[in-house]
Amino acid sequence: MDEVPKNMESPAVILETNKRYFIEDKFLIVNCFYDQKKISPWLKDWIGLYPCDNVKLYEPLIFEYVMDHPRIDGSCYKIKFVPQLFAKSIHCSGKYQFVYVDSYFKVIATSDPIQFVHKNDCNCNSSLSQSNCMVHIKIGQDINSVVQRLKCLEARLLEFEKGKQEAMELNEQLVQKLKACEMLRSRGEQFIDGLYKALDQGKPVKLTNSKGHTRWIKRMRTTEIRNHVISTKIVRNEVYLTAIINTQEQEIQRLRAINNELSNTNTIYLKHFKQSGHIYTPQITETIDAEDVQQLKSLSIESIPSAVVKFIDDSELSDDYCE
Repeated sequence: MDEVPKNMESPAVILETNKRYFIEDKFLIVNCFYDQKKISPWLKDWIGLYPCDNVKLYEPLIFEYVMDHPRIDGSCYKIKFVPQLFAKSIHCSGKYQFVYVDSYFKVIATSDPIQFVHKNDCNCNSSLSQSNCMVHIKIGQDINSVVQRLKCLEARLLEFEKGKQEAMELNEQLVQKLKACEMLRSRGEQFIDGLYKALDQGKPVKLTNSKGHTRWIKRMRTTEIRNHVISTKIVRNEVYLTAIINTQEQEIQRLRAINNELSNTNTIYLKHFKQSGHIYTPQITETIDAEDVQQLKSLSIESIPSAVVKFIDDSELSDDYCE
C-alpha cells in the first residue's frame, strides 16, 4: 500500500485532536471541521488511526465513518473512538495520527502526531510490544480482506440497482402503452356501437377521416333499395330511347337537305325550258329511269336494329338487391 506523507495537510478538512490521550478513558474525541465551500462529507468517508511511521490505508488500528456521528454547527463532526478496542495494539512509547480518507480511498487530511499514555504505572514491555505488533498485523489483514469484499459487494449492488431501475422504467413504458391500447380498443367499440345504433334508428352519420374528408352514411331499408334499383333502371331506359330519337332526328334532317337540293334542281330546269321557248308538260310514265332508281337507292333510311336497345323488365329485380 502507498504510504501517506507525514505532514500532509489539506485546507478543505481539519482534524483537531489532543496531543496526549489516556488509554483508560472511555471515549476519545476527534473534531472534524469542513470548509463547506470546498468539500462536503460523503456516506463512506471515514477516519482511521495509524502509526506515524507506518501508515497503510487498508490496515487502520481502528476507524469510524464520519456521517455515523453527530454534526455540530453545520461544519463540524464530533467523532468518538473507544480506546479499549485498540488498547492492545498500541504502546505508550509510540506516535500515532488520525487520517481522513474519502470514499475513493483518497487521503484528504491528517492530524498532528498524538501519544497514548497510562494513568497508572505503565506495564508495557518489549514482549508485550512484540505481541501487540503481531495482533496489529493480523487485524490489518482481516480489515483489508473485509474492505475488499465490501468493495466487490458494493459494485455488485450498484449493478443490481441499475438493472432494477431499467426494468422499472421499461415496465412503466409497457404499462403506458397497454393503457393506450386499451383506450383505443374501448373507443373503437364505442364508435361501432354508436354507429350501429344510429343506423338502426335511420339517422344519418357523419364520418371524418384523418385528412379531414367528410362522408355521410345512412342505412337503406328494403323498399328504399328496391326503389333505387327501379329508378336506376328507368333512367337507363330513358337514355336508350333518347339515343334512338336523336338518331332518327339526324336522319330526317339529312332527308330534308336532299329534298331541298332536288327542288332547287327542278327549278333550274324549268327556267331553262322557258328561256328556250319550250313548254314543259309533265307526263306520267309507268317506267322509271335507271338514274332515278340509283338516286332513290341513295335515299334509303338506315334504322337502328332492335337488338341494340334493351329494356330492363321489373321482373328482373330480386330480393338479392335488398340484402
